[in-house]
Amino acid sequence: MRCEFCGKECQPGARFCSTCGTRFPEIPPESSFASYAGSRSRTPGTGRIKKPLPVRKLLPVAIVVIIIIVAAIIVIPMLTGPRTAMRKDSINFFYDGDLTVVSGNNNAKFTIEGKYVSAQRSLDGSKVAILTDYPGDSGETLWFCTTSGSYKVAEDVIAYRLADSGNGLVYLTDHNDRGRTAILYLFDTTAGKQVTITEEAMNGGNSGMLGMICISPNGKSISYISDYDYDDGEFTGYIKLDGKNPERLGKNIFAVAISDGGRHLYYVKTDEKGMSYSLYVKSGRNDNRLISDISGTVSPMLNIDYSQIIFSDAGKSYISVGGGEKVRIGGTSVLGFVLPRGAQTGGNSDFTTVYGVRDFANNVIRNENGLAYMDNKYETARISGTSDHAQRAFISDDGKTLLYINNNGRLSVIDPRMQGAERTELARDVYQFIATNNCKTIYYINDDGELWCIKGSAAATKISEDIYREYLVMPYGSSNVFFLFDYSTKGNCGELYISNNGGKKIKIPGGDDVARVWVTPASVFFRTIDNTVYRSGGDERFVLFAEDVR
Repeated sequence: MRCEFCGKECQPGARFCSTCGTRFPEIPPESSFASYAGSRSRTPGTGRIKKPLPVRKLLPVAIVVIIIIVAAIIVIPMLTGPRTAMRKDSINFFYDGDLTVVSGNNNAKFTIEGKYVSAQRSLDGSKVAILTDYPGDSGETLWFCTTSGSYKVAEDVIAYRLADSGNGLVYLTDHNDRGRTAILYLFDTTAGKQVTITEEAMNGGNSGMLGMICISPNGKSISYISDYDYDDGEFTGYIKLDGKNPERLGKNIFAVAISDGGRHLYYVKTDEKGMSYSLYVKSGRNDNRLISDISGTVSPMLNIDYSQIIFSDAGKSYISVGGGEKVRIGGTSVLGFVLPRGAQTGGNSDFTTVYGVRDFANNVIRNENGLAYMDNKYETARISGTSDHAQRAFISDDGKTLLYINNNGRLSVIDPRMQGAERTELARDVYQFIATNNCKTIYYINDDGELWCIKGSAAATKISEDIYREYLVMPYGSSNVFFLFDYSTKGNCGELYISNNGGKKIKIPGGDDVARVWVTPASVFFRTIDNTVYRSGGDERFVLFAEDVR
């Protein structure tokens, strides 16, 4: 599985890119509301997660979660096309022994004590929470980073969650293994102050946040679980809004997402025996049940202010707007959205995906049948030629041009907004492609390893043969493309070249024995097989960034 944002080759089934943090929208996130209890085993061949165990058996189980290493990508509050917030800047992490090397914008570089463990980025990416493990310490250290520096928040941290805005950070420390409780803190990253929320927050193990603690986008409201009874498997959910005193959500209730000020609260209620899980949304006086009994995987998607939620249940998809009752939007599960390159996405929690759009309407969605367009009434219509399961898709900034490859390797273009429109085939036997944000320049690699370029309505021109098919990256705001030539599978490296606006290939000075090349909104990086990293602003002029890093 290749990340179309940075070019990283990731493990099959991964939810996030391990380099840039981009969530893969084409694959349903592998989580369900109760999967935090250790029930992540799949039914072979289904791609689904089994129904969770009862609560009384569920909660005492040690939780094992792989927190993917991510690089933070900043998003500016700029909306283009279908009201989509876009990325601009970037933060990247590298390993150097017992130090973590951080790359910010404008060639800023600084280090953090400790070996990199995990990180979470704000939805706009300008702020990052990072966990490191330093030899000799009794626990892990939590840091708060921006593009230019870092701040040590706390030591002996066992779990944490950063708000979408990056302005609030909750974390657990001083855990009690026997009582399975820990102290919960809320850290205001803008003021540099923290408050103790409770000394008896439920601790689900070394990763402990899975659905148990939520934080609103602005970082001022949180929910958590406390009063856990180990013998009976019972607990109580709490909510704390904008600095006010905590309020009880109820017995055996936990939140999965909370909007600013608690205007929209998405929560799960279990029955007394812990055998049934139901999903609700509460907005003002409205309290609507969205799913009466969660029977399998439910992977909700939220818009930027959490006023809209899309979810699938029993193979059908629904939307709730403004806390209203659910409305069916399709007969198959919605797997994600096709948004412009660099659009912001993130994880509100291990259960949900947050998209940087104000409205889910007028966007292209991925479902189990291919691609479809959702209009302003939230009704969907299949896009021509995508029933063969479009493997890769790319949409222009204005949302008027959609490029995709189907299972037959045919690269096509269509206006997704026009119901009944027919696709135009651009090329056949295409393995992968990349395009400028306006889709005026398209590069593609065919099954024979040849690189071609299509500019406007002109015929395709051949740039090179013997191209490594997995790395084809384009700097933001550019029509240039980087690729690896004469790649050796035995040595896992090749020579780095650039094509400027579809022109002839040019060898990058020093670009020998290149193992990886990837792009962020601010830079282009490549790493050689001896773990030397170089960086460029987007052209062929690369400079040494760091040596002996991973």
